[in-house]
Amino acid sequence: MVADIEHVAELAGVVLLLILGRALVVLIWPYKDCGWCADRKVRPRPWNRRRCWFCHNRRLRRRLGAGLVHKVKLSLVQAWDEWRSS
Repeated sequence: MVADIEHVAELAGVVLLLILGRALVVLIWPYKDCGWCADRKVRPRPWNRRRCWFCHNRRLRRRLGAGLVHKVKLSLVQAWDEWRSS
């Protein structure tokens, strides 16, 4: 019984470490190359010569979760500033 609880706690710790690692990667590198634009260079499609619908020809797109990580970072910075000023 105790071994099962320890196993669940260890698994929860590993999952938390994976989530924090992903958040750190997304915080450091929030953008990646647009796969749709890269694909259009390799295989041009004559019927689709307009702007890329995904990145609007910026050739970069945000990673999944980058917006949320950015908002969390801004809220932590604001909380830190409020704590230091009081």
